[in-house]
Amino acid sequence: MILAEVTKDADDKLSAFKVENHGESYVCSAVSMLVINTINSIEALTGQQFDYDYDTNGGFIKLSLQGPRDSGASILLDAMLLGLRSVHEQYPDEIILKEM
Repeated sequence: MILAEVTKDADDKLSAFKVENHGESYVCSAVSMLVINTINSIEALTGQQFDYDYDTNGGFIKLSLQGPRDSGASILLDAMLLGLRSVHEQYPDEIILKEM
């Protein structure tokens, strides 16, 4: 089962996320696509600084925003969360989504 955790800051803005235990199912592919596209988009389309780490074997991927908040990065993270919520609603037995 996929575990996706998103963390919000004091202003209720998404500031970090972590996804663990994803494998090779179509649900895992959807989650991976959402997460990787978000990271790539933040890097290519915004000036937002961030730290990230991942396991190439599919064990986990995480991102944490650093420095001043870029509004474009906030929109991209909100869009990712919207996608994760949709996947969770359709496949609640395959993904746990924790919003902290």
